[in-house]
Amino acid sequence: MTPEPFFATETARAQQVLASTPYDRWLTPAGDVAAEFHRSDRGYLLRFPDQADFAIADGLEAITCFPTPDTDERTIASLYANSVRPVVGNHAGEFNLHGSAVMIGGKALAIMGFSRRGKTTLAGALAKAGHPFLTEDVLALTPDGSNYSVAPQRPVLRVFDDTAAYLSGEVASARGEKSELAESADVPAAKDAAPLGAICLLGQGDVEQVTISRCDPAVALAEIMQHSFVLDVEDRARLSAHFERLAALANAVPCHHLDYPRDFARLPAVVTAIAEQFGG
Repeated sequence: MTPEPFFATETARAQQVLASTPYDRWLTPAGDVAAEFHRSDRGYLLRFPDQADFAIADGLEAITCFPTPDTDERTIASLYANSVRPVVGNHAGEFNLHGSAVMIGGKALAIMGFSRRGKTTLAGALAKAGHPFLTEDVLALTPDGSNYSVAPQRPVLRVFDDTAAYLSGEVASARGEKSELAESADVPAAKDAAPLGAICLLGQGDVEQVTISRCDPAVALAEIMQHSFVLDVEDRARLSAHFERLAALANAVPCHHLDYPRDFARLPAVVTAIAEQFGG
């Protein structure tokens, strides 16, 4: 098991222009920079523009956060848990992927898709219907031969106001920002790790009805690769090992394409279709 790195938060400071050129970037669906990866003389620096810098020691034993003055503790905790920690974990040999998961039929159903495709909203809707969520953003997988288990993560869902209103039954605000919705009796979270039963890869939503279809492992692999957490894209040995883990996963676990209209009024029918497909 990977030793947990020491994590500390320093005094808030403004982000200074860095002398280094980023060797990798994460982009939002709109093409904006969500994160930059830099090398430093002590290891790595992961920058989230206007939010925080995370200095990662070369040996991965320590991570230090330097937030900007406007970044609150919840944002720091979310960035660390959902981005920094899984990146560092993968570099150390763990198997973390970007995705949500819920419990259906005694097994974990993983849901992968690009940002704004509705992973967390769907996980919340399934939880509201009696299928507790395991995670909303990080799939922490443990291989055991050709089987995998999914570990529960923070029992919160980070959702926009309209989704929070749908899940909680309250009136939506007009902030247009993400907030944290804690687990509750109405939206329960699973407490224990569960065997991974299947993976759903989300489509764009430009369909008129729910569609669920099994996909070839090679097709699944190409899509799952896009939901990886990689600290150093220039480390060929680690990239090769990570690719082998991804290929083994795609060949061992049934993968399906899932698409449906992105309409809150249609979500109950989507939940029913998923439960019928994977609840047996």
